[in-house]
Amino acid sequence: MRPTLPTALLTMLLLAACGGEAEPPATASAPPAAETAATTEDAAPEAAPLPTGDFRVVAVELGTAFDEEGRVPAPKDLFKATDTLHLAVVGVGSSPGLVLSARWLAADGSEVAQARQDLAPQAPTVASFRLSQPEPWPAGDYRVEIAVNDRPVETRNFRIE
Repeated sequence: MRPTLPTALLTMLLLAACGGEAEPPATASAPPAAETAATTEDAAPEAAPLPTGDFRVVAVELGTAFDEEGRVPAPKDLFKATDTLHLAVVGVGSSPGLVLSARWLAADGSEVAQARQDLAPQAPTVASFRLSQPEPWPAGDYRVEIAVNDRPVETRNFRIE
């Protein structure tokens, strides 16, 4: 049985994510028209729910170190290619539960990394994220998007030289 195009692509993506290599299928056929035709009944995807409570992000700090509270004592937006990036997201308010995420993006929009933390804040909260890689960062412009329950709430731009 020959894999369908979506199955072959999914297999290649999974193997690439695991560091393996995948050979593309010998030939790819388009899925049947019924699978590709859009109907007027198709609905836009629902946005993730907002958290209950009054939680909000009040500060996003990028730097090269954390202090004892998990904050970035010397925020900056220019980094060396060998730096480990530290991100502190400060929130206030309370919520019985939410997911705070940081999505790191290159200038072309490609995702570099993503991290998530489940929180149930009852007081001011600091969520800390650290990002490094074994090889030096490619020089260029980047950004990090902060989201609450998958809804972007803040963006910070930074540069690697």
